[in-house]
Amino acid sequence: MYLKRGRIINKNHFKSFFLLLLTFLMGCTQESGPKMTDPFIGGTTGLIMEFIDGAPPAEVYDGGAFPFTAVIKLENIGETDIAAGDITLKISGIDPMDFGTNAVSLSQNTMEPILGSKKGAEGNIIEGGILHVTFPSTGDFNYGNELSGNIQFPFLANLCYKYTTKINTMLCIKKDPLSPVETICSTTELKETFNSGSPIQVANFKETPRGNDQIAFTFDIIHMGTGKIFGQNSGCDNSIENKDKVFITVDTGIDGLECGITGGSSNSGDVTLYEGKRSVTCSQSVASASDDFEKVTEITVDFDYMQEILTHVLVKHAGN
Repeated sequence: MYLKRGRIINKNHFKSFFLLLLTFLMGCTQESGPKMTDPFIGGTTGLIMEFIDGAPPAEVYDGGAFPFTAVIKLENIGETDIAAGDITLKISGIDPMDFGTNAVSLSQNTMEPILGSKKGAEGNIIEGGILHVTFPSTGDFNYGNELSGNIQFPFLANLCYKYTTKINTMLCIKKDPLSPVETICSTTELKETFNSGSPIQVANFKETPRGNDQIAFTFDIIHMGTGKIFGQNSGCDNSIENKDKVFITVDTGIDGLECGITGGSSNSGDVTLYEGKRSVTCSQSVASASDDFEKVTEITVDFDYMQEILTHVLVKHAGN
C-alpha cells in the first residue's frame, strides 16, 4: 500500500511538473516583437448620400404654381477628411428650363469641409461630418408648362469626391532573410493589415524572402464599394485614362524600396484595377539591417469616387 501510494504521489508530482513546463514553453513561444492595434474604424464606405424626405416632393403640379427644392444630405462615415471644394454634386435627368432654372444652378462644389469619422484615443468613435446641399443653387424648381396629363420626371443626383485609404501593417526586417530561424518575426507569412474606412481596401499582404539582403511583399488593392473609381484629381472624368485608376504610395521608412508601379517614383504611382482588383509587388533591400526588427509599413491609396442616387417627381396636370 505504501509503495502504491508512493507511486501515486510521484505521478502527481510529475503531472504538476509537466504542467509548469508546458506553461513555460508556451510563454517562450509567444512573439516578443511590437504589437499593432487597429487604429481605424474600418468599413467600405466613404460618403453616403440621400434626398431629404419631401425635398423634392413626390408630387407637384404644372403651370408654374408649385415651387420646390431638392435637398441632398451627405454624411462622411469613412475616415478621410474632405476639404472644401473637393465635392461636386449635380442634378440631371431633367431639362432645367422646363423646371424654371438653368444648368449652372444644378451643379455645385461644396463650400465647407466635411470631416471623416475617427477612432479616439480610448477607442471611442468620433462621428464624421454632415452637409446639406440645396438645389437649385439659386431660386426654385417650378414646372411652368401645362401638361396634357401626369408625367413622372427623374431627378438623378451625381456625386464626385476625393478620397483616401490609409493602410498599416508590420514588415519583418531580418539581417539574414533566408535564415530559417525565427526570432521576433517571420519573413514568410501573411501579415495582418489594417484599413481606414473607405471604398478601396488593401488585403492579402504577404512577405517573402528574396535573397541574402532582400525581402519582397505583395498585396491586393480591392474595390469594395458600390460606386465608381477614377484617377486622383480627375474630377471623375469618364475617359479611358481615368477609369478604374488609383494612385498608391508605399512607405516602409527604409531606403531601397522598389515597387512595380508606372507613372511615378520607385514607391508611388498610378495603378489600374481590373474587375475591381489589382496585385502589387514590392522589393525591399535589407542590406543595412544590423539586427532583426519589425517596421511599420504604410500604404496610401488616393482616388476620385462617384456615386449616384435617383428619385422621381410626378408632375400632375392641374386642369382648368
